[in-house]
Amino acid sequence: MKFTAIVVIAPEDLEDRVITQAQRVGATGVTILPGKGIGGEAKKTFFGLTFEGSQSVLLMVVGSHLTAPILKEMHKTLVRGTESRGLAFAVPIEHLTGIDTRQVDRFEEHLRREEA
Repeated sequence: MKFTAIVVIAPEDLEDRVITQAQRVGATGVTILPGKGIGGEAKKTFFGLTFEGSQSVLLMVVGSHLTAPILKEMHKTLVRGTESRGLAFAVPIEHLTGIDTRQVDRFEEHLRREEA
């Protein structure tokens, strides 16, 4: 089975929604890292104080067949017209070790349900 790493960087307030959507289309595990970012636009200030919202970096290792469905779900949450509240991207995994075999079983079960 081939695997893909999906990375989602989203505002902390969207974290639960992103995870729920990814799990709905087949992701099983998510690693959550706190983050801060610097965007292309100037930071907003309020009375001289810089406002920076907290971000979450979500990492998922999924079967490659789930990449497109998960990224489509992420697009629905992160992009509104021309405004983006985060980003998501996928990287193919060449070699992998340490994955829980139960997670592989869940990937395969998800495939069987899709084929039925």
